[in-house]
Amino acid sequence: MDEELLGLALVVVLAIGSQLLAARLTIPAILPLLVAGVLAGDTTGVIDPQQLLGDALQPSIQMAVGIILFEGALGLRRDELGGGIRGAVTRLVSLGALLTWALMAVALIVVLDLPNNVGILVGAILIVSGPTVVLPMLEFIRPVRSARSLLKWEGILIDPIGAILAVVAFNALDFTGSASALSLQGDFVETMAAGLLCGVAGALVLMPLLAAGWLAERQKVAATLMAVVAAFAAGDLLKEDAGLVATIVMGIVLANQRRVDIARIVEFKETLGAILLGILFVLLAAQVQVSDVVDLGVEGIAVVLLTVVLVRPLVVLAATARTGVPWRERVFAAGLAPRGIVAASTASVFGLELVAQGAPGAEQIVPVTFLVIAGTVILYAIVSPLLASGLRLRHGEPAGVLLIGAPPWARDLARCLLAAGVDVRVWSPRAAEADAARAEGLAVQPDPLLDDDAEEPLAEEIGTVLVMTDDDALNDALVVRLAAALGEARVHALPAAAERPVTLSRLGELGAPLFALDMTAAALARRFDAGARVAAFTADSEDEPPPAGTLSLLAVRERRRGAGALDVHVFTPAQPPPRTRPGDVLLALAPA
Repeated sequence: MDEELLGLALVVVLAIGSQLLAARLTIPAILPLLVAGVLAGDTTGVIDPQQLLGDALQPSIQMAVGIILFEGALGLRRDELGGGIRGAVTRLVSLGALLTWALMAVALIVVLDLPNNVGILVGAILIVSGPTVVLPMLEFIRPVRSARSLLKWEGILIDPIGAILAVVAFNALDFTGSASALSLQGDFVETMAAGLLCGVAGALVLMPLLAAGWLAERQKVAATLMAVVAAFAAGDLLKEDAGLVATIVMGIVLANQRRVDIARIVEFKETLGAILLGILFVLLAAQVQVSDVVDLGVEGIAVVLLTVVLVRPLVVLAATARTGVPWRERVFAAGLAPRGIVAASTASVFGLELVAQGAPGAEQIVPVTFLVIAGTVILYAIVSPLLASGLRLRHGEPAGVLLIGAPPWARDLARCLLAAGVDVRVWSPRAAEADAARAEGLAVQPDPLLDDDAEEPLAEEIGTVLVMTDDDALNDALVVRLAAALGEARVHALPAAAERPVTLSRLGELGAPLFALDMTAAALARRFDAGARVAAFTADSEDEPPPAGTLSLLAVRERRRGAGALDVHVFTPAQPPPRTRPGDVLLALAPA
């Protein structure tokens, strides 16, 4: 009992600790997770997944993978599929999957001398990529939206397709060659149909619960987990591996409907998915024997290099030809296809079963798969950012400013920011203010509360949000929504009046206050009416203070390695003022 307790506790500690370390070192989380799992399993022997979970190990892994795929599918919006991306994604997950399967099987059989049936099976397993590795890399690289959409859709959709093809190959070969091609095609279609049915049903059952006023927000997160698990289980009961299809379909349906606000289940993205991902990688890596991976030798490294240098480029260039996708984005897509959790879990399931059956070459399934996972993650983490920079597809950290609320003083601030070279947008709940902003040449943003599709472009382009309407309840709702979508550090809020109502109690947690402790939108409006105006001052020396009698608002400076890109710093009472450098532009409210 003590050993099982220690093992389970260590799994959780390593899973979360490895992700914290990865965040600190700004590296893909899969790398420390794999190292931690292998060390805890093979080296110390403290973690034995089979002993800890027994027969429940594989079903638990599959269910957790389904939840992770649902979380990724929540970010798939149909409006991203313009400009040839729809056709490119379709061909990548169909023709591209088959080409990857064939090329990987040939490489494994020829280079590693695997038995034909094992090579074909592992080739199918290595079709998959997955959101657990693709999305973190995309967040780090920050490519243009179209390139990001292409790889995001492919990475999420290819997982169940690859897993199903692996199951079909496993059952067809069964290392006896008894199944017919017709039965293979029938199995695939039946699995997809079962997953589609259960996914749509799960979404239709969940939407009324998310819209229910009698459920608290955390209860809606719990209801979502319940519905996802139910859809996964129903799909798998109808057809093996249909549960993965069901969770992805469910996520896509929820992401593209307008009846309920899926921002309420954002906890899936921020907490549950990350914890499950960490636990899965530790458990799966603990089953890997380091000596088996080392025994693959130079031939194993050659397979990884062929995967990155030959297989992926050929597949992408063939599958995206004449789709309308620009050549730079096609080249970038050819340089990013790391393998992830679905490949690891599928290889573990089949590897253990075939080893138990005594199938020749079965003992190499797990080490080959994990070598390709680790190798592709490392190589793509090095190559892909350089490739994106060379192709001029990286847009860097967002530096735009969104002003929410557009009274005269806020429009004055927006014009000064524009003059300093900053990308500025405004939004106001008042039609008169929005019309005045347009008349003054300012870009007006769609409603950030109603337009779900605007969240991702905002995350890519807006680095600072100033919430400054004259309605405290609206400010509170905006801060909660935008902090969840863009990150707490980007959102700042200004109370409408001196008496902060209870509804603004979360602003201290979710949105940093603006300008000064006693400053409100009403006070700024009074100063503006008395003749005060926003003025720009250029610093001539280090740590130059703003002119006496002015209220410091923002500082604009050029990034040290930004090739002309700008950063915007907000003056807040919660933090010391930014240290100025020569050339910085200080924006302050100056008296008449």
